[in-house]
Amino acid sequence: MKLSEITVSIVKKNEDKELFLRFPSKVYDDKHIMQDKVFEREVLESTNVLCKGVDIIPLIAKNKKEEVTGRCLLSLYKDDDTAYIGFFESVNKEEVANELLNTAQNLAKDAGKKKLLGPIDLSFWARYRFCTEEGLPYIGEPANRDFYIGLWEKFGFSVAEEYSSNFFDIPDEDFESEKAKMRLEEVKKEGYFFCHPNVDNFEKYLKDIYPVLMEGYKDFFGFKNISEQDFIKLYSPLKMVIDTDVVFLAYKENRLKGFLICLPDYGNLLCKPGTPELLLNVMSVKSKAKRYVLLYMGVEKDCLGLGSALSQMVVDKLREKKASGISALIHTGKATGGYFKDKIKTQRKYVLLEKMI
Repeated sequence: MKLSEITVSIVKKNEDKELFLRFPSKVYDDKHIMQDKVFEREVLESTNVLCKGVDIIPLIAKNKKEEVTGRCLLSLYKDDDTAYIGFFESVNKEEVANELLNTAQNLAKDAGKKKLLGPIDLSFWARYRFCTEEGLPYIGEPANRDFYIGLWEKFGFSVAEEYSSNFFDIPDEDFESEKAKMRLEEVKKEGYFFCHPNVDNFEKYLKDIYPVLMEGYKDFFGFKNISEQDFIKLYSPLKMVIDTDVVFLAYKENRLKGFLICLPDYGNLLCKPGTPELLLNVMSVKSKAKRYVLLYMGVEKDCLGLGSALSQMVVDKLREKKASGISALIHTGKATGGYFKDKIKTQRKYVLLEKMI
């Protein structure tokens, strides 16, 4: 039996942490890399709010020449018999992926876990899912090399969940949904009040959003409870980059019942170091965005038709701004995937993979 030329080790030394952080720049060109190095460094140092209550094991693969050929990170939660694999990057070699995934599997098994699930960077709150193609990434999209899925499947993973993103042209006069327009009128008559957040009081709106989002997403794969304080810390930086015109909040009897958060499509700009030139580019996109990404939507269970009404408000605003839209990362089977479905121009697909151990 041929011994592998690939060695996998747990990242402990600062030197290996730097190699872990540097590796994605060897896998992607400047336009396709979606690595948030600041976040990754915080994870390796266990200083990020998402590191609470989780044991992390970063792994790095090297060849005989001591060159890095792959990396991943295992996340283990005490109250969960699933182990999560994320931050996965690799050269296109089955041997590298096998050694990495096998090491992660053995560590998960030793910890008493029953299943591997990924790719999930720590939990639902960070990046997760593989995209099935290599397109230019939009903001918030999990971008990866298209051969990653095949490498995982050869190791024994299979598809656990599927998702899609719907791409729409700039809405014209024909871009209408009688049902959505009707829903909007109905909920207004029912006493719903719609507004946009004020960035000067952004934390107040995040506090309103928190319980609706926690309830709405609690059954998603990889979801972990986080405190209101940590939620605010995680999302308060959004106030620097949102266009409040395309963030919609629905209140009834002074209580938030639903929300829809769109962001200008910054591509991978927000992942890059904050140089003066970059900040100018960000401000330019923010002021005259050509495309918006519908990233987060939440509606209380008893609010029938509110999601459809919110989608109509977005369409009206995009028409006014002469901008196109992406309805991003929709769980297959969810009602949101059906909004304006006859107007979808193109789609991208994503998968989450699992393996029993």
